[in-house]
Amino acid sequence: MMQNSDWLPHRKARLCRAVGAIFVLAAMVMAIVIAVAGLSPGASPVCDIEAGCVWRNQPSILLDQDVRGIVLASPAGLKTFEAYVARPDVRLGLAAVEMINLGPFAFVMLGVGLALRRLGGRGSVALPKALRWLRLSSIAAILWALMSPLYDCLLATLLSPGTPNGATVEWFIYLDKIGAGLLLALAAYTAIWAVEAGLEARRDLDGFI
Repeated sequence: MMQNSDWLPHRKARLCRAVGAIFVLAAMVMAIVIAVAGLSPGASPVCDIEAGCVWRNQPSILLDQDVRGIVLASPAGLKTFEAYVARPDVRLGLAAVEMINLGPFAFVMLGVGLALRRLGGRGSVALPKALRWLRLSSIAAILWALMSPLYDCLLATLLSPGTPNGATVEWFIYLDKIGAGLLLALAAYTAIWAVEAGLEARRDLDGFI
């Protein structure tokens, strides 16, 4: 029998709600990450023994390895690229591209967080509600895996006018980058769908009896 009409015992229900809140907070942080992608392209901590650690913009790290080597080979080329990335329209484009990349991931975090919150809730509907959010989260994970090559192509295309190669439309797909994530997301969706189908069949059987 459930304690106090909770799906889980009180202590485990509290833990689920707490962990769920962390996931929801992580989803909210994604909005900040997307904004930073436009405000400070390529920002990352750089540490030195003498100067310590500072937060520095390095937009060149957004480039593909081969193109980055060409840009960094010439001080003039690097200056031209950094001036291009500093343009407001380019920074807005970088934020939009990052939205394509991190938007589905943020929904994955949100869905998992809300599912855990539902599992820590009261009543017999806690599990069906949690599974519904997990199903939506798994769909978002599938989209996230599929968006990865689109993100790479859009990012390279957006940055290309600032490189010595000039403006080009980049189109490349690395199957090894999406294969594992896509298979895991499909496995999660299938498992959740199977559990939901089993619960629905159980409810129908109970109603018939």
